[in-house]
Amino acid sequence: MKRFCLYTLLFITPFIVCLIGMEYLLRKIPNMHQYKAQDINGKIAHTQILILGNSHIDNAIDPTYLHEPAYNLAQGAQTLDIDYALLNKYSGQIDSLKYIIAGISYHSLWFKLTEIPSYKWMAKYNNIYFDINIEKNPLKRFLLLDEPMLKNISIINEYYSGNKVIKYQFINGFMPAVPISDPSLLEKQGESAAKNYTVTDFTHLYNENVSYINSIIAIARKKKAKVIFITVPCYKSYLDFLNLEQLSVMQKTMEDIQNDNDVFYFNFLQEARLLDDTDFSNGDHLSKNGAQKITEKLDSIIRNIDNKGILLHSTKQ
Repeated sequence: MKRFCLYTLLFITPFIVCLIGMEYLLRKIPNMHQYKAQDINGKIAHTQILILGNSHIDNAIDPTYLHEPAYNLAQGAQTLDIDYALLNKYSGQIDSLKYIIAGISYHSLWFKLTEIPSYKWMAKYNNIYFDINIEKNPLKRFLLLDEPMLKNISIINEYYSGNKVIKYQFINGFMPAVPISDPSLLEKQGESAAKNYTVTDFTHLYNENVSYINSIIAIARKKKAKVIFITVPCYKSYLDFLNLEQLSVMQKTMEDIQNDNDVFYFNFLQEARLLDDTDFSNGDHLSKNGAQKITEKLDSIIRNIDNKGILLHSTKQ
């Protein structure tokens, strides 16, 4: 029996070592989470405006057009639990913080990355690169499980042989998106996105996500910072296919949370009807042109708050 166990161990050890090596090599291949996790370390201490949210915010707020040092820490499929976990992780390093800008999309109160079938594989990237516990299952925290073995070997070979160069052109966490090349696609894309984000159960995850919002506010208050929650525009056809009841619940929830003192909410969804097609990269994301317009509007709001001027109240639907 001992000999059998020894032979078995000798047999599987090379395989295990190979898997560990593949995982290591895959983790070293550049990706957006890895880049932002490394980039923010040198900037977080001086950041006065920290931007959190999903891809809507990732594409919509360009720190270049904010008058205070800012960093866009939003990511694709980044739900409120991740926003809170990131803020909590860096809370000991943000003594310069004045504002937290947090995105609230039409679906934010009912979504959680680990429960989104088509995106839940991304949860482990937060564990691996930001060291926050989003993917709770240890067996699902390996990149090599994303693809079949032969595909992983191909990915590793392609990158490390120098045949594939991966570079990200981030500007303080913001990657400019080019305008859509075929504007005729926007109508259908906006409709599709709105339908994908519509829920049927308004209680599912609602209380949990509201608790994350309140936790974000609590950290901000400890830092004597203000919080601005913002809903950014998507293409006008997106608006046309939103469920009005879901939209109303989202709007009322955020209006109840704001106090126009240190917590604010601004809904810019209707701005979509004033934007050009070139302001969008697809049906529910802004291009760099649209990002400039929305960020400049946001910066004006921040200046008004700073100057204790007439505060802009939430845009009603």
